[in-house]
Amino acid sequence: MTNKINNPISGGKAVVECLKAHNVKFVFGLIGSATMELFDSLYDEKDITFIDVRDERTGTHMADAYARATGSPGIIIAGQNGPGATNLVTGVAQAKAAFSPLLSIAGAIATEHQGKDAFQEVDQQKLFEPITKKTFSIKNTKSIVDDLNKAVKISMQGKWGPVHVNIPRNVLSGIESYDTFKIESKVENKKIEEDDLEKIISLINQSSKPVIVCGAGVKNSKTQDDIIMLSKNLNIPVVSSAGHGDVISYEHELYSGQMGPRGNKVASSLVKEADFILAIGTRLGFNSTFYSYENISKSAKRAQIDIDPIAIGRYFPIELGIQKRC
Repeated sequence: MTNKINNPISGGKAVVECLKAHNVKFVFGLIGSATMELFDSLYDEKDITFIDVRDERTGTHMADAYARATGSPGIIIAGQNGPGATNLVTGVAQAKAAFSPLLSIAGAIATEHQGKDAFQEVDQQKLFEPITKKTFSIKNTKSIVDDLNKAVKISMQGKWGPVHVNIPRNVLSGIESYDTFKIESKVENKKIEEDDLEKIISLINQSSKPVIVCGAGVKNSKTQDDIIMLSKNLNIPVVSSAGHGDVISYEHELYSGQMGPRGNKVASSLVKEADFILAIGTRLGFNSTFYSYENISKSAKRAQIDIDPIAIGRYFPIELGIQKRC
């Protein structure tokens, strides 16, 4: 679906039209003078509900929680450059640690004032680069549509994560004409090779205490029903990685809940005593294992399926690694 407007509009209006084209229904934020064109446009937009917060820090956590719960980008707007932007940092960093598709937007000082020690000037680009998948500083009003489309795409592409966009005062107030506000993009999904499937089947057949460990990748890809079918057909128990106890319905008789040092006794024991672990959509990271064999069987053979190639076999050796969208 694309929206078309032939009349010239402000950069702030273009931001709102881009969000609308991506079916954004809720936006969190704190109103400030650096983004008035954006908020003026939100005020007139009936399809987007603006949730006014009293502090950008709490608003960022709210947008992060919305993103995790819905699987859609959570939008937070800091209306003021400087302190408005810096207040986003903790929430954005947390979203990166949790692979949450957060989109944070902050006003910035006018382009011509950069590097002149202007009021509330902070190098927002350098501030956010270490804690995001990508940070954009939009250079001109015309590029708003391209940059915001890239920002949304990056936040949801591959391993999810936060993207931050800095928009200078003059870019938001500038006037431009746009043909479209959404660029459609196809997501390619790699197929699992038949040889890899045969290896997993062989590992399962050789085991007497197999267990499936599911993480956020299963939730994000909405493949819970496939996991339940696999578990039932092979009579293999399922546990979740830390923080993802809702990955499978507790009505499934073979689901034991969250594993690890913060998990329950049954799920944790299954992983500690397993002789084969099939990890799907999980890093087997710190919160699930403390990177210690006290929380995961040292003698177990492991196969890991994850969208992020860096995560595969990173913390524990594996027999087989498959990079794939779950």
